[in-house]
Amino acid sequence: MLHGNGEKPHGKLKKSGRKKRAQEQEQFCLDIAECLHQQESVDAAIQQEVYSRLDKIVQSSALVECINSIIRPYLNTCKNQVNQEFLNLIMHYHNYRRYRDGVRKNKTPMEILTGKKQTKDWIAILFEIIKEKKPELLTS
Repeated sequence: MLHGNGEKPHGKLKKSGRKKRAQEQEQFCLDIAECLHQQESVDAAIQQEVYSRLDKIVQSSALVECINSIIRPYLNTCKNQVNQEFLNLIMHYHNYRRYRDGVRKNKTPMEILTGKKQTKDWIAILFEIIKEKKPELLTS
C-alpha cells in the first residue's frame, strides 16, 4: 500500500539492498497485520494511520545530512572562515525557500512551522529585512 503522498515508506532509501530488505519487511508486516484483522476496510484504515504516523517521524540523520548539503558548498568556497552573519544568511535561505518536490512541494519550512502562507520569495523577504535593519547596504 502507498502512503498518503503516493510513496512507499522505504522510498527514501538510496541503497538498493537496504531498499529491497525494507520492501520485504514491509510486506511481511502487512501480511501479519492482514492475518490479525479480518475486515479489509479496517485494514486499509489502520494501514493508512500507520503510514501517516511514520511520515511524521523526524529522521535526525536525514536532517543533519540536509543541513550539511546546504551549508557544505558555502563552507568550501569560504575555506571554513564563517561568521555568524553568514550562517544567518544560510539559515534564512533554508527557512524561507520553497521545496521543489516531495511531500512538501511548493511549501517553505516557515509555512509548515507557522501554518501561514508565504507570499514573497526568500530573497524579497531578505531585502525587506536589510531595508529595515541596515538600509545603508542598499544605497551603495
